[in-house]
Amino acid sequence: MMNKKEKSNVEKILDPEEYFEKSGINNSIRDVISLLVENRPKDPIAFLSQYFASLVEEVSVIVKAQRLVCLTHHSRPAFSDNVISAYKLLRDKGLSGKVHNELLKGLCNGLPPVIAERLLEKLNCKELDAVPHQLFYNNVLTCLVGHDYKKHSELLYRELGSVCDRGVCEALFQLLAEHTESSNKYELSSSLIARAISSANNYGQQYISGEEFVISALDTYVDMLQTPS
Repeated sequence: MMNKKEKSNVEKILDPEEYFEKSGINNSIRDVISLLVENRPKDPIAFLSQYFASLVEEVSVIVKAQRLVCLTHHSRPAFSDNVISAYKLLRDKGLSGKVHNELLKGLCNGLPPVIAERLLEKLNCKELDAVPHQLFYNNVLTCLVGHDYKKHSELLYRELGSVCDRGVCEALFQLLAEHTESSNKYELSSSLIARAISSANNYGQQYISGEEFVISALDTYVDMLQTPS
């Protein structure tokens, strides 16, 4: 027969409302539901899995900030709020130029190393500098757009197919640079292909590899970036 203490412990274990409240799970569930509504991920199950994994993993605040800014695509309205959350998280722990640079380095993972190096050279702050929010936002966005640019250039290379000739590509990148400078948009589109073919010199002389094409396209992107003051 159970004594009063044992009976009391059982009652507490069997009380779901009290358990949820004391464990803090209510707050986590409210937070993740709010994030789901704001971000509307294509794969909500994977989103939930990543969110709850981040709660139990022992990771640095830089990794947590990186996950926050990558919760949703930068074209979604929730992206700005996610960047603000990441900024506040790092600021509360001491956001210096060094921390900012480490975050950008993580965000550049997946880009060709030579491109990541060039991009970081343009975006990195001095290690002891303060980092204002607008600069933080712009630099985070620049890294993420670089990944989009990489995907678009890979698709465009496949679209070019048999006409993926060095002369065509050089003409394409020249047109791309001119288009970017005039419109301030980094767009790789198939509409440039016909113009590139018609203006290419030495068409059919030498083909370019997919890797070289992507790096050349990203070089054009980096060249167009303004160095932060």
